[in-house]
Amino acid sequence: MRRLIYIVFALSCSLFIACNKQLDQQPISDLSSELFWKTAEHAQLGNAAIYDGIQKTLSGNFTEWGDARSDNFTYGGTGDNQINITLNGLNATTGAANWNNLYMTIARANAAIKYLPGIADLSELQRNNYLAEAYGIRAYMYFYAVRVWGAVPVRVTPYEDVAQSPNLPRSPADSVINNVIIPDLQKALTLVDPNAISTAELTKGGILSILTEVYMWQKDYTNALSATDQLIALHRYSLAPTANYKDIFITATTKENIWSLDWDFLTDGGNGIAGKIGASDQTSNYYIDSTVLLKWENNKVDIRRGIAYDTTVADALSRIISIWKFYPVDVTTGKPVTPSRAQNEAKLPLYRWADILLLRAEALNWTGDKPGAFTLLNQVRARARDTALNEADYATQLDVEKVILDERQLELFAEGKRWFDLVRTGRALEVMDPLIRQRQSSLGVAQTGFADPRLILWPISRDALTRDPLLEQNPPYSN
Repeated sequence: MRRLIYIVFALSCSLFIACNKQLDQQPISDLSSELFWKTAEHAQLGNAAIYDGIQKTLSGNFTEWGDARSDNFTYGGTGDNQINITLNGLNATTGAANWNNLYMTIARANAAIKYLPGIADLSELQRNNYLAEAYGIRAYMYFYAVRVWGAVPVRVTPYEDVAQSPNLPRSPADSVINNVIIPDLQKALTLVDPNAISTAELTKGGILSILTEVYMWQKDYTNALSATDQLIALHRYSLAPTANYKDIFITATTKENIWSLDWDFLTDGGNGIAGKIGASDQTSNYYIDSTVLLKWENNKVDIRRGIAYDTTVADALSRIISIWKFYPVDVTTGKPVTPSRAQNEAKLPLYRWADILLLRAEALNWTGDKPGAFTLLNQVRARARDTALNEADYATQLDVEKVILDERQLELFAEGKRWFDLVRTGRALEVMDPLIRQRQSSLGVAQTGFADPRLILWPISRDALTRDPLLEQNPPYSN
């Protein structure tokens, strides 16, 4: 499969998508539509291309979209990009504001959805499972899009007709969720092979996990609980034992792993994760913020502390410049081996059981089951630090939500969840305004903080605005 990704990259660029385009990619030629998507091998190549698209989409944006704007990280070094992101100084030229790779992945999924049903030499099971992955990954990409930009353009069929305008206006986020994302995930559930278990591929567990988070984003706690009920009914997932906690991120084969994104520098080339949160040959773009460090330094028995960063650094509260979480441990030194930027090998968990348990705990809290919420919360805590919380100490549902979010911050640290947690619970400004003012003060710039809720969304890139005149910029950003 790894070798196929290289083959299909060239094919996918020339046959059914222009790699450096977005919604205005060149239409598929008559030749390509006649010659591709005809055999089982084509289906396999097309499937590999979709996963290649996820790698390209998230390799450069996983940290920026999900963590870098939160209280998990602060800027490292003096680079303008990371300073702007951690001070909420985004603009239309910020690299992570570009959605080209995301829409490239959607376009590949659109092609698969259209053409897979016509491939005769696939078994029904295999055809349906490929379709399930295409529907599910398309939904996952659109879910990222609405969380990052809000209203976004929607295309659910391949762009093939040169007479058709490539330009599209933005559709409201709620419309995208209700009319594309949820229907795609529900369709995927009807097609997916129920016996598929690979954590490197989107299985039934992964589809239900995305659906859970989508419902939590909508504050639809009843349906979120229903989705997690279905996950529980699979009898497939559980928390990894304390002794095997590191394996979640190194092998991605524990019972906790649901869906992980796998990079290997030998086959996939370099990626941005190492350079952003832990490379041996350059300063990391982001350092761990002292806010989260204090939570760990005040609870030194927490096993996640030593896995996340080097606890032997003398000035730990200000000098944690590298994340250890995703790298194997050197048996001689007892410390993880941090790769060079161009030699990164990482297995990033997109969804795992602790994530689902804590989302379910939130949903239980908001549907009035406080004891159930604390049961799940304390399951996660027991593995990490063996200390339970007493529900009587938390009077309101907001208090309970906060303690669950605090646990999610430590448990899912650097896994691209924290910023989205703050946004969906309405806490982004409350948490980040004082931090950004503090950072601005230390840099000697005006303390504008984070007071404008419109700045929660990212700007649309200048590149996209130039190519599609129907797009309108998110206010208050300029073009």
